[in-house]
Amino acid sequence: MAIFSSASRQSLKPHTHAAGDRCPMCEQPIGQDIARRIEAKMREQYQAALEQARQDAAAAAEQRIAAARAEAKLAAEATLTGRLTDYQARLAQSELAKVAAEQQMTALKEAQEAAVELRVKEAQEAAQRERDAIVLAEKAKVLKLQSELADMQRKLEGKSANELGEGSEIDLFEQLRTAFEGDRIRRVAKGVNGADVIHEVVHNGRLCGKIIYDSKNRDSWQNGFATKLHADKLAERADHAVLSSNKFPKGVQQLHNQDGVIVASPARVLALAELLRRHIVQTHELRISNEEREAKTATLYAFITSDRCRQLLDSIEAQSNKMLELETAEEKAHRRVWDQRGKLILSVKKTHGDLVFEIERIIGTAGNGPEDEAA
Repeated sequence: MAIFSSASRQSLKPHTHAAGDRCPMCEQPIGQDIARRIEAKMREQYQAALEQARQDAAAAAEQRIAAARAEAKLAAEATLTGRLTDYQARLAQSELAKVAAEQQMTALKEAQEAAVELRVKEAQEAAQRERDAIVLAEKAKVLKLQSELADMQRKLEGKSANELGEGSEIDLFEQLRTAFEGDRIRRVAKGVNGADVIHEVVHNGRLCGKIIYDSKNRDSWQNGFATKLHADKLAERADHAVLSSNKFPKGVQQLHNQDGVIVASPARVLALAELLRRHIVQTHELRISNEEREAKTATLYAFITSDRCRQLLDSIEAQSNKMLELETAEEKAHRRVWDQRGKLILSVKKTHGDLVFEIERIIGTAGNGPEDEAA
């Protein structure tokens, strides 16, 4: 097969060759040496072309491998990203579920605690009401027994009404003087017309008003008690009049307004005196007119004789009794502590004596025992 065409052969310049092989360009015989060189050159070109083809194939293969690797890497990364996103989503859902569960548990716990606290509070209030009812019932029994005992003692001792009244008058005077140290409080001498006790209210060194008191410890109520004290109130120009009595008109008890006089049981007198004194000081500082003063006094008396005031005074008395009970219990507890402390002190002293004896015995300055000390 000829390498060059006839046209190419015609365009070549005339040339000569040695005998032997033919020239691939002109198909003329050529020499042996030239033929070998041409063949070697053609082999070199073939090998170069083959090597280039191999390199091109290897480069293309590497490119395909790199592309496949890149594609596989991208696919793996996409898969991992998807898995990571799915894991994060599930983790977020788990966290949300955990938070919701914790919130639900907290709400349930708070609801349970509130329900328990409410039940405890209701039980405490019920127990307190029951205790208060028991205390009031027992107190009523005690008051009744005290009244009956006083009647029996009075009958047995044959004391007169004046003698009984004088004792209660002294008690009232001492109570008022102890409670209101800054005021001027005096007793009215026996045989002198007027109330039993005169209470002049002093505030910031100035006389503000006056309260008068009468004490009655009788077997029965008489309207003349209030009528007489009202007249004494007008004579003394007092702001208020209080009648301390163990007996009341029929149908009333503890506190009652009779003819402009406040009738109170002895246990209510001090609290009532505090209210009246505060009213006197406030009206004095406000410098209100007599009409306004009378109106406020009427309002005050209406409150004093109301159920609300009775409830408040009962509550004060109940709380005071509880404080006394606490003080008594505290005193008993202190006595127990003091007894235990005394026993411990004696024990410490005895142990200390034993320690000193052992030390002295070791150094040779102690006797052999209690017998030696006695000797």
